Amino acid sequence: MQVSPFFLDYWFFHLVNYLLAAVAYTLIGRMLLSILVKPTSNFFVMRFFRVVTDPAIYVMRPLTPRFLHPFFVPLYVAFWVFVLRFVFGMVMLNFGLAPTLAPAA
Repeated sequence: MQVSPFFLDYWFFHLVNYLLAAVAYTLIGRMLLSILVKPTSNFFVMRFFRVVTDPAIYVMRPLTPRFLHPFFVPLYVAFWVFVLRFVFGMVMLNFGLAPTLAPAA
């Protein structure tokens, strides 16, 4: 299997972008699953969501408003992860370390 040079040229951008997207979508999945299952449940999917997303929620805890209901905390953190992903993409694009849509001149 041959890897395209497009991926190899921008491997750092793709890796970080993928990890941030995975965390953000997992946070949304955790919030949606908590509608059906208690957040403290031992259901294996909920345990997976807690293991993956608890570090992000812990890091964002000082910036999370206290009045926010615990049900919405994963959504709030997901929003900021998406913002971080966007800013990361713009910074990498500005430095020429991200792929562009236009062909190179």
